Amino acid sequence: MALSPRWFPRRAFAVLLACLACACTRTGRPPRTPADDPTVRLMDTLRAHARGRAPVCAPDARLLQPGGGVDLERLREAGHSVIVWTVNDVPTMQALLRRGVDGIISDRPDLLARAARDFDANRDGTPGDLLDADGLIDPKRFDAQGHRGARGLRPENTLPAFEAALDFHMTTLELDTVLSADGVPVLSHDPDLSPAKCRHADGSPLPAPVPIATLTVARLQTAFVCDRLLADRPEQTNDRARSPEAVAFSARAGLPDPYSVPTLRQLFAFAADQADAAHEARDPLRARNARRVRFNVELKRPSPKTDVEPAHGGAVAQVIQDAGLVQRADVQSFDLRAVRSMQEHHPGPRAVLLLQTPPTAADARAAE
Repeated sequence: MALSPRWFPRRAFAVLLACLACACTRTGRPPRTPADDPTVRLMDTLRAHARGRAPVCAPDARLLQPGGGVDLERLREAGHSVIVWTVNDVPTMQALLRRGVDGIISDRPDLLARAARDFDANRDGTPGDLLDADGLIDPKRFDAQGHRGARGLRPENTLPAFEAALDFHMTTLELDTVLSADGVPVLSHDPDLSPAKCRHADGSPLPAPVPIATLTVARLQTAFVCDRLLADRPEQTNDRARSPEAVAFSARAGLPDPYSVPTLRQLFAFAADQADAAHEARDPLRARNARRVRFNVELKRPSPKTDVEPAHGGAVAQVIQDAGLVQRADVQSFDLRAVRSMQEHHPGPRAVLLLQTPPTAADARAAE
């Protein structure tokens, strides 16, 4: 989902910005305890269950509008980190930065990098308050996340998309996972290979969606390529010449195409590759960012009404553990049960609860 002038009528977009700005300065808020706020109560409960780092609240940015159902200021007062999705225009990014969100997930890492670079947090007339001494975004001050890598610039959840996110020095690579037929976490937002996004390796179109759960990794990567461009993403390109790092890594890793569906393990290897000595010599700043970049791994539901299987969380946790990335990984889901399962059985990665609608009191009770 994207908050952008392209997707809203001009007047509606102006109202959205006004609402976000108004929420920054509102006063006279009636006193209210966490028990009165289902979102705060839910996050308090998740924090009480955490055996490691405190969980993160990740709402749709539209929920932060007045009347949207999620109170950013109360969450911040209660000590909860808030990272919002999916914001694709600079004015809305700036409004959210002024309100003090901890991070933004965006399809457009180029625009998010610009907004972070230009932000003047202390309003002294000098931008760059979110940057470290080298000019990289400081993850302790702000988390800039490339949504599905760089969904607005490259086909999503592919190595070229993550290359683009690294090019713009995102602090976190956000991605989606599903399980293959052989139980391997692979990168996909959808449970099926979509004809709108993928094709047969020989170039022929898919006549219908293909369930990923029916495909082994070997079959998935040799028979299909996900490089189709979306009409509603005019900045997308699949030009291999624009993704030299993904092309080179794919050749070394034995992937048939840079736009083959990667496994989670292959993405971790790709990011590590971008920080090696050769990359350090060519572009020290990019290599430094790749060396520290974080990963926000979503557990996708098999269908809108189906819960995430515990085996999915377990498989993702094992890959994270094997890669030595526990301290640099978050695991997120819209499925509250999956978030609680991760906290209980795999407490190393930080848990993130995604919100598409405001939580209810019943949600808060369910997390107890």
